[in-house]
Amino acid sequence: MDTNQLVPGLNQLQQQYPGFLQNYLSKMLGINPGDPQALAAITAFLRSYTPVYEVANGVANQHLPQLEKDMVEVLRYLQHYVPGYQPDSPFVITTFISPMDAYEPFAIGDYGDVRTQNGVGIALQLHLGDNAQVYDEGKRAGVFFDYQTRRFTPATMLVNATKNLIEDAFPYKPESLTLLEDMVEKGKRMALLQRLLPDVADSLQLGYTGKQVKGCEANEALIWNFFMKNDLLYSKDPLINQNYLKDGPKTQELGEGAPGYIALFVGRQIVNAYLAKFPDTKFPDLMKMPARQVFEQAGYKP
Repeated sequence: MDTNQLVPGLNQLQQQYPGFLQNYLSKMLGINPGDPQALAAITAFLRSYTPVYEVANGVANQHLPQLEKDMVEVLRYLQHYVPGYQPDSPFVITTFISPMDAYEPFAIGDYGDVRTQNGVGIALQLHLGDNAQVYDEGKRAGVFFDYQTRRFTPATMLVNATKNLIEDAFPYKPESLTLLEDMVEKGKRMALLQRLLPDVADSLQLGYTGKQVKGCEANEALIWNFFMKNDLLYSKDPLINQNYLKDGPKTQELGEGAPGYIALFVGRQIVNAYLAKFPDTKFPDLMKMPARQVFEQAGYKP
């Protein structure tokens, strides 16, 4: 956008993306459009992010056509598994650039991509490739860490967009849950993600490395035994639970090789055990079931 013609440019964006621009300015850039200094703040952002835009434009040109094709399949699967969910028509993929630290925790992952009024929004600044030089400054400043930037690739655009749709279909409300209940609730959504993305690697879905995924599979019984032996399943202590429910380079209590956010794996395994016993269960019904009931009926014993 030409910063010398900012107002006409913003008006054009408002016409092209009604309902998106206001959210983008206020929620993603933190700029109040009514503030007298808004134009100056927007101009400063555009100029400082010119190097990012140049790289992001190349990423979008290369990967957006495939993403659009893949999302058609995701929406088809979504209507199969969640018949009552009506996706937007037309479904629009909007790409944008926001600050590098616009990286939010959602139900089953941390990312900067969002659900929009008529589709999904892809935060290109977080998909430039894990070795992109623009991330180096963020690492030095402690904004990012290696375990995060390895996910900042074009391959995670599809995964995050699909997670946005799952969150839209089944909003997550973690109110006064035990660790077990929280894991199962996340597991419900991760199990649905598996079915919406049958050809996408577990490492991308879970956000782990390939080695970490194999380690979880090989040590599934040991991981579960750790939670059982330490009486953690019914903990409601957020300081304890966050060790397993939050992103991070590792789960310290389980050793150097264990990924952070181990709850995504454990929860998914529990829910898949339930679905293996009750294969006719519909996802809308599963989402309504109490997490404790899912666990008890799953008979999960790795």
